[in-house]
Amino acid sequence: MNNISRLVGRALLIPISWIPVSRLYGRIMRLQRPRWLAGWMIRRFQAHYRVAMDEFLGTADDYRSLADFFLRPFDLQKRPLSSDPSCLLSPADGRLSELEVVDRDQATQVKGWTYPLSLLLAERIDLSQKWHVATIYLSPGDYHRFHFPLSGRISGCFHGGTRLFPVNDFSVNRVRSLYLRNERVVTRFSLQGATVYMVAVGATFVGNIGMNYLPHGLTPAGRWHELDIPAEQNGEMGHFAMGSTIVLLVPASCVEAVLAKKGRSVRVGQPLFKIRNGNPSC
Repeated sequence: MNNISRLVGRALLIPISWIPVSRLYGRIMRLQRPRWLAGWMIRRFQAHYRVAMDEFLGTADDYRSLADFFLRPFDLQKRPLSSDPSCLLSPADGRLSELEVVDRDQATQVKGWTYPLSLLLAERIDLSQKWHVATIYLSPGDYHRFHFPLSGRISGCFHGGTRLFPVNDFSVNRVRSLYLRNERVVTRFSLQGATVYMVAVGATFVGNIGMNYLPHGLTPAGRWHELDIPAEQNGEMGHFAMGSTIVLLVPASCVEAVLAKKGRSVRVGQPLFKIRNGNPSC
């Protein structure tokens, strides 16, 4: 891809990346009246993204707005979630767009472009022992709720970012440091003496990022907030209002085996990493 096409693409993306644009779109998505309009938007979306309802509650006609349809919940009778304490599980349905081991303050956005992990997390981590970084892209047609990948304690969270660029292939190839610029929520877990991070990155037309462990809404932006909250593997952690991205960071000392492959689809509850037993840091 040449620099001109990147510049043109970036110029097209900048206007829609303003958060107020996405908030306005979120209001349209939440329209319930007139009923024919809400139903038309749902049917158009379902047809465009080929959304099957086999694993979800009800039918498309049961949802009162496009926003409700985005957040359609699983029917746990049809899609049961099985826990596995020996593994770190996928928190979302999506595509594993990146999977790598890092030993410096850089992670891959796309081939040839990196971003500093310390800025993504808004705190420094010890990279001398290496970390696994897994990036999961959720398309607009995917399930938009995400779940806890492990059982442990939530020790803190950070809310940051001032933009909402799309996070699809077109955008990540044209906007540098996209995950740093977009609105995001970083959750820090304590797991048997180790620290694991999960970053929920918003995208264009995301009306909000909801975190179930924050019942009063997201914390004020720009600083870490210390917490001590239990997390249960596969419990519902939060939601996006549109396609988005999740980044997981796991210390290499905690990982016995990598159980997923870059570029493949993943599903909530699917094992990504086998956790090493008996490790003093895990």
